[in-house]
Amino acid sequence: MFVALLILPLCASPALPQEALATAWLQSLGGDHPSAEKIVAEFGQDGAKGLLSLERSLGARLSHPTWQRTFDDLPHQAAQLIETEPSPELRTFGMLAGQRHGEWGCLNSLVRLSRLPSTSTVAAQEKTGAAFADALAAVFLRDPRALPKLRVNTVPRMHLPHLADRLGRLADPRALAILVQLMDGESGPEQAALSAIARLARTVTLVPEDAELRRVRYRVEHPEEGLRMLACQALGLLQDEHGVRLLQSRLTDPSSSVRAAAHTALRRITGLRLHQGPRAWLSWIRTQEDWWNNRSDLVLSALPTAQGAECASLLREIAGARLHRRALTAELLALLDNSHVDSISLLLAAIVALDSPQAMPAISLLLSHPDHDVRKAATLALAALRGSKSPPKTPSEAS
Repeated sequence: MFVALLILPLCASPALPQEALATAWLQSLGGDHPSAEKIVAEFGQDGAKGLLSLERSLGARLSHPTWQRTFDDLPHQAAQLIETEPSPELRTFGMLAGQRHGEWGCLNSLVRLSRLPSTSTVAAQEKTGAAFADALAAVFLRDPRALPKLRVNTVPRMHLPHLADRLGRLADPRALAILVQLMDGESGPEQAALSAIARLARTVTLVPEDAELRRVRYRVEHPEEGLRMLACQALGLLQDEHGVRLLQSRLTDPSSSVRAAAHTALRRITGLRLHQGPRAWLSWIRTQEDWWNNRSDLVLSALPTAQGAECASLLREIAGARLHRRALTAELLALLDNSHVDSISLLLAAIVALDSPQAMPAISLLLSHPDHDVRKAATLALAALRGSKSPPKTPSEAS
């Protein structure tokens, strides 16, 4: 019965000619398990057809750990063979093997397979770049260890736009660090990287480092209109408070697309709906900076001992200081552990009013708080920060 189940996939449907050859080859081995090197030598020059026919011939056996290890090694063996027997089919075979079976150990082999002769046509470069990026993306999704191990400086430059596009679709916050590395001075990769950063920021919560934000800000004043527009868009989606003055300066940009992107970014960062003119935004920024420089220390120092109406009043003031919400959110989170139940609800309402997604991990810990009201407030706060249509009350309403 067990043997019958193993051979069932081979008999379930009529074999294609290529599949019949793969089945005959496997049968000729008897009980021997072929090495990855032998498989590449036999099927590599048949490209995708060779790999798919072998998979179909193996059927259920492909899920066996021994076969999985063998298939994981196929990109390495293909990269070895292509040094002496280069062909598009062998390159396709190795990349498809990595896409369908590879783990982090095959990353370097995929990079080697993606290297093309200098005489390659543009069409060949595009086809290889897309296949290479698809293979990497599949490996990243299959093996969580893979993404941090990619060495971007080894990837052929012609493939970087394709790589950036796939990284932007990963929904993995760790992709941001790699995308920032792609912004190293060439227009093509930089545009692709900025577009991918914007896509990534729309799908996952990102908390970028200051150094990463600085590299994006630098492009806001780039000579190329397209880069300026994409940089404005990315800063808005990254919620970069320190970039608001740069964005305000772009409201007078010669390009209408840059002006529109800057205005949208300012609205995203601040939550305000001011008109597109630069004067109103400049006035608001100056008011926020004056509060931070002259008032914030006094408010933050009074907050730990404040109670009732005084606490609510201070938190209302903080909730309006959206330009410095990252720093203010950190201060509010530090007070959560030692605050009374009523004060925790007010603190959470202020954090939501500041619209600070970086607070979500700390708020999640309150879901196991012994007090029911705190758990409820934490649940509502998380829902609001994730975009719920029913946000919790503001500090004034909560009081």
